[in-house]
Amino acid sequence: MTRSIHIHIDGVVQGVGFRPYIYRLARRHRLSGWVRNSSAGVEVAAEGAADAIGAFVDAIPRELPPQAAIDSLAVADAAPAGCGGFSILESSSQPGVTRISPDIAVCGDCLRELADPGDRRRGYPFINCTNCGPRFSIIEGTPYDRPMTSMRAFAMCPECRREYDDPADRRFHAQPNACPACGPAVSFRDRDGGELSRAGPALAQAAEALLQGRIVAVKGIGGYHLACDAHSPGAVARLRERKRRPDKPLAVMCPDLEAARGLCLATPQEERLLASAPAPIVLLRSRRALPDEVAPQNLYLGVMLPSAPLHHALFRELRQRRPGLAALVMTSGNAQDQPVIGDDGQALAQLAGVADAFLTHDREVVNRCDDSIAMAWDGAAAGGGYQIIRHARGYAPDPIRLPVALPPTLAVGAQMKNCFALAAGDRAFVSQHIGEADNLGTMDFFEEMVAKYRRWFGITPRVIVHDRHPDYLTTRWACQQTEAGHRAVQHHRAHILSVLADNLVDEPVIGVAFDGTGYGDDGTIWGGEFFVTDPRAEHGLGRAGHIECLPLPGGEAAIRKPYRIAAAYCRRLLGEIPAGLFDSVPEGELQVVALQAETGANTVMTSSMGRLFDAASALLGIRRTSTFEAQAAMALEQACRPGEQGSYPFSIVGGVVGLGPLWSQLAADRLAGVPPAVCAARFHNTVIDFTAAMCDNLKLRTGIRRAALSGGVFQNRLLLRTLSARLEQRGFTVHVNRQVPSNDGGIALGQLLAAAENR
Repeated sequence: MTRSIHIHIDGVVQGVGFRPYIYRLARRHRLSGWVRNSSAGVEVAAEGAADAIGAFVDAIPRELPPQAAIDSLAVADAAPAGCGGFSILESSSQPGVTRISPDIAVCGDCLRELADPGDRRRGYPFINCTNCGPRFSIIEGTPYDRPMTSMRAFAMCPECRREYDDPADRRFHAQPNACPACGPAVSFRDRDGGELSRAGPALAQAAEALLQGRIVAVKGIGGYHLACDAHSPGAVARLRERKRRPDKPLAVMCPDLEAARGLCLATPQEERLLASAPAPIVLLRSRRALPDEVAPQNLYLGVMLPSAPLHHALFRELRQRRPGLAALVMTSGNAQDQPVIGDDGQALAQLAGVADAFLTHDREVVNRCDDSIAMAWDGAAAGGGYQIIRHARGYAPDPIRLPVALPPTLAVGAQMKNCFALAAGDRAFVSQHIGEADNLGTMDFFEEMVAKYRRWFGITPRVIVHDRHPDYLTTRWACQQTEAGHRAVQHHRAHILSVLADNLVDEPVIGVAFDGTGYGDDGTIWGGEFFVTDPRAEHGLGRAGHIECLPLPGGEAAIRKPYRIAAAYCRRLLGEIPAGLFDSVPEGELQVVALQAETGANTVMTSSMGRLFDAASALLGIRRTSTFEAQAAMALEQACRPGEQGSYPFSIVGGVVGLGPLWSQLAADRLAGVPPAVCAARFHNTVIDFTAAMCDNLKLRTGIRRAALSGGVFQNRLLLRTLSARLEQRGFTVHVNRQVPSNDGGIALGQLLAAAENR
């Protein structure tokens, strides 16, 4: 008996070898018909024996290419078409949405060819196949075909065309397919843009420059990096000085896992994450094998493996000259607080004062995409696994399934670490990291990518969701749009909603939102909040408690000077600023801070957990000033003495955590000479104690046994792991952010849920 069917497949099915996979599968089952890409996914027509058709359909999801993923597969009977054999048709344009694959790291097959002296692509820095290479960064539209990418500028030579047209070849319809004879080429340029060399000599000259201690701007897949020899204290110091980045840790790139192991203590889970197709920067425990200038006074090192063949080719040149080289500093190529640079002219204009030379190439970066950052942990707490800290290369724009269906919605995110999200139905497309949305350069990038996401995914929003803060540029932009309705979401509710969306949770929760800054319902700055699911409350979350509100002298300006926050907390909680705690601070400045705390002049009130961590760090003398966000809090976490069991007292009255007992004992310990490492650990233990106590109280009141933890403070591993374990021991199911950051980079995903009818 003969059967004819039509199949529509949606998911990551373009640019990943899916059509040749279907072709080979159909031939194996002796079917006739065709397969083609469309702007709505992949379409298949198949005819043959009924049992063969059934076996073919069953096999499709079981034997997928490495980077393919199926969201839906719909089969319908069709009229016989009388096809002779099975073929791959040209793409068609149809209504609907198809997924765009993220950029993915070089596969093992291409790496072997890259190193093979007999291969025609040996050392070619743009080698790729259907299992690896650029996708998102080169695409202009769908369906994903070469004319819709920046590779349209490079006509394939006969050998590449033969591979491209051969369904049995792994480069069949690999849109970036190229070789040294026909594809993009690298060039090495001086800081004025003058070309010094091309192709192989360019890589060799760049390697020489790096080994001489020079800073080289390197154009990768999604934009530029600023690179230097991570083993050279002088080179790293020059990069810091030129980029005006005195303390913030710099990421490094290692040529392989063996080199990474030499620099860091990596768990099996961390190694899997390092070597995964997205190839993110992974935060690893440092062996302190590199100069302290790379990550000053930091126990962790941000490490990534090469994501582009250009990186592999560059390391080959470097290690031929210095076999022991284990890492290059690879930090984002951008001006301060601006998005990563992808355009060559812009790179020359903005990075000439930082870079000594440029290793660039002639393939256009259509969509800029910074490196993703992640951290992983083994163990049962909150399920173990990994957590995204910056959502970008390798992850965007993969969709995230939602627990509820939404109308077409755009969520514009927050101001810091901005990502936006676009959704329709039960799928959300979260953008790559956009950046600090407090300047025109970032907002231009934001608008560019919003327009592209709307076009690619065919979503015209009927609702635009934004943060409640009236002065965020993203809020102002949203309110200027006239084509859709607007909806505001309080910052910390959005944090908790992001966890629900991230984990497909549509059940009542107790939400714990700990972060630095968020505009509260009452006009104060929130950041240490407890919520419970309440259908009567705004967006289904009622504020059920918070930590005590305290004065922030000078508002946000105090974040750079945490000692001012600590002194203000002393004045408010202890009635005085005890002598001996701030000896290095001029007496006149302490008097001003005391007056501000007493009168409220030039002061805002805050329940921020982030500011509490900053203040504790300053009080203990661990970090009294900050040159980058969360520097003081990071130092406090890393100062903790392992295994310390002590803690400080606290009070809970009417849902408010009183901090007076904690602060009084912390100051007393400091004055008594108790080691800061002990005090820091006791402080963490106390935060865990009162958070667990608040959750227990809310569980008794509501019966809710699910806890959702979100906010930038939960990037603190000690806090996240220990609190998660404590809550699980007390009978809670704990949910944390996974696919989007717990910091403000995840806000947009949470904002989307506010558009659901029941919120």
